[in-house]
Amino acid sequence: MLVKQIKCIILGIVILTAIYPKVIGEVVNPDCDAEHDIGKLVLKSNRAVFFGGVNFFNRTQCISNKETFYYGAEYPKDSKIAALNHGRVLIGGILNGDTIVNGTYTPLFLKEYRSILSPEADSNNDAVSEQDYISIDVDNIADPYFNPAPIHPLNIKVTKKSYAWSYKYAEDIVFFDVSIQNIGDTKIHKVYAGILLFFIVGHYNQIDNITNDDIAGLYKSKIQYSCTEFEDSLIFLWGADADGDPSNGEYVDRINFGEGVTKKSATSVSGAMFLSKMSDDIKRSFNWYASDEFNTFEFGPQARESFREFANGSIGMPSTDEGWYHLLSNGEIDYDQAYITRITQYDPVWLYPNQEVSEEIAIGGYNKNNILSIGPIDLPPGATVSFPFAYIAGEKFHRNPDNINFLPDIPESYYKNLDFSDINTNAKWARWIYDNPGIDTDGDGDSGRAVECNGERIWVEGDGVPDWKAAGPPPAPYFWITQEENALHVRFNGSRSETEKDIFTKIADFEGYNIYFGRDDREASLSLVASYDLINYDKYVWHPNLGDNGKYIVDDIPFSLDSLKCLYTNSCDDSLFDPTRFTAVAPLVTSDSIFYFTKHHNNALFSAISKVYPNARDPRLIPEDSLTDDDFTEEGFYKYFEYEFTIDNLLPTVEYWVNITAFDFGSPKSGLQALETSKTVGLQMAYPLSHEEVVDGKNEIFVYPNPYQIDANYRGNSFEGIGEEDRHVDRVRKINFANLPPKCEIKIFSLDGDLIRHLHHEVPASDPTYTHHTWDLITRNTQLIVSGMYYWTVEFPNGETKIGKFVVVM
Repeated sequence: MLVKQIKCIILGIVILTAIYPKVIGEVVNPDCDAEHDIGKLVLKSNRAVFFGGVNFFNRTQCISNKETFYYGAEYPKDSKIAALNHGRVLIGGILNGDTIVNGTYTPLFLKEYRSILSPEADSNNDAVSEQDYISIDVDNIADPYFNPAPIHPLNIKVTKKSYAWSYKYAEDIVFFDVSIQNIGDTKIHKVYAGILLFFIVGHYNQIDNITNDDIAGLYKSKIQYSCTEFEDSLIFLWGADADGDPSNGEYVDRINFGEGVTKKSATSVSGAMFLSKMSDDIKRSFNWYASDEFNTFEFGPQARESFREFANGSIGMPSTDEGWYHLLSNGEIDYDQAYITRITQYDPVWLYPNQEVSEEIAIGGYNKNNILSIGPIDLPPGATVSFPFAYIAGEKFHRNPDNINFLPDIPESYYKNLDFSDINTNAKWARWIYDNPGIDTDGDGDSGRAVECNGERIWVEGDGVPDWKAAGPPPAPYFWITQEENALHVRFNGSRSETEKDIFTKIADFEGYNIYFGRDDREASLSLVASYDLINYDKYVWHPNLGDNGKYIVDDIPFSLDSLKCLYTNSCDDSLFDPTRFTAVAPLVTSDSIFYFTKHHNNALFSAISKVYPNARDPRLIPEDSLTDDDFTEEGFYKYFEYEFTIDNLLPTVEYWVNITAFDFGSPKSGLQALETSKTVGLQMAYPLSHEEVVDGKNEIFVYPNPYQIDANYRGNSFEGIGEEDRHVDRVRKINFANLPPKCEIKIFSLDGDLIRHLHHEVPASDPTYTHHTWDLITRNTQLIVSGMYYWTVEFPNGETKIGKFVVVM
């Protein structure tokens, strides 16, 4: 049997390779998790027809190799608050008269990765976002693991491309471009696509299970401006914890109940929405069904007009393809779960709910699956149709810790205390990134939809042609860390940062740099230590026809001081001109305008950041053929954009994390605030210990803390367990070996000569962390060590051995 399975695997690989050639990009390890973690929303995106999912096997993220979050989604990032258990794409159609909703697929390519963060890599030529994953599934090829015997396949290939950005306005969104291709020779009729979401929301502390008390519904988004509010076509499926998990009547960021046991409130919301505009012949359906843990009951809303009892006698979860297809295509918009008690026995639209479970469902009880679907579309042989959607999240959804008391009796009051504003804003940005407003993508003269707002035309929709473009900050600079005694010297080059043009405005919108450092790699732990900000000013112009009595608005990009001198003084060299002396109450008045100026951002030109080559020429002012080797660094960057900064007064035995971001000046016309590159993407860790001394072997290898004392509160003083507050203290202990060579073997022995642990150390000398290695105090038998004295040896590649000892007091 095993031989047959192996032959099937080999044959399947041969067939797949022959039929579908490899697409470009970097194919990653199939055993890792394609987890989007570059923004605030963390979401797995593995198979083409699946996303989310529980991490039962401690899988790691494909790019960073960090262990991925246990549940399908985490929001906000690093909070350990689950937002989703799992989601999947449901596809149904009619083929040769048979109704088929296929649930089994063979992965053609499990995961492929691209990123615009590294444009120099050929594999990233077609990258869309900062974190792209591509996966492909087919339903008509046998695979012994995923799809051993395809039953009634639709003969389709499903390609899922998922995108994520770290930008502030996009960090709460993960995008999915799902395309379905008919790879058979027969037309598939009435194809529907659905998004199924099983929410599980709450704080995951690795000890207590998350209580299943989640609630969901459908929300119609509104876009609001200062002068108008209108209902948009954005409709999203949402899910959240029913009460936000308050503690003692209030929402809490963290409460400690003892070692490794903590609790946080889960006040956020997340969900999914289709992105493309729907034509009149496309209908939307929203269905949900509930069941208990053992499936002793199943219930789902049923409209009287389209009532259908499924083959197993259930009116909840379908058991056949025909039943699933009914949920995808029935055109029903189910009532939200909180409103189940509002359906009476004589309701003209809905069947009377099961009264034994309705009150429990209304307050978030039982397991619930939620399906948002659209269709139908006919799919001829070879044709492809796209169903783009986004998974979105929003913060501060719950505002009233006592709100749950309105359920199950008064859902209207319950809803008044829910705040959809943040997720609503993110839904708007999801649509705008998918289809940029005011952009005529296909050149047919249609730029989308606009509204009039105080005499201004504001674009609110695109032209219906996908763009998949997000306005981003300038690229982060390249930077290097040099370790010094009690200090870290940072050198960075912004050749790309200061010259690359914005994809929409087509101008270089660079504004400055920020330098951050901290004791760990969480954004909340990073502190701003230095800034470089161009000196420029915003010009506020008076518009008498705006608002009731007129108002000042910013019409243009920031002005440099030199440009203002030339425009509004008698000489471009006027050294006494101060734009900020003009204010809203004392503006500058010209023959055709009234305006005043404010500083744009901080106007901190250096703030301890200095240029490495202060006399270097600005390449933007020199013809390219006039540049010489003297204008470039050894790495090939322009010297003009090279800077340096030193972070001093540091402890040599402590690890520090450093990052440098770039930010732009924003876009006043679109209302977009200044954008900054991610504080956590590109972080580097280093020890403030002289690099040269370690290489030369002048510093002795040592262990710290020595002695290691259990009552020294290392965790409380941030020497261990940083970012792992939810783990038991015995699983975050740490002893450090310092002054190590790039490659060596570390062995720890008891006084009796028994081998306690063997550690292999091999880190490139270019890595600032190569001089250190940490040990978790766990023996080779996976037990915590006991009190006593221990010997250690460090063996160099040339055979030289160093010996030392340390004491543990438990």
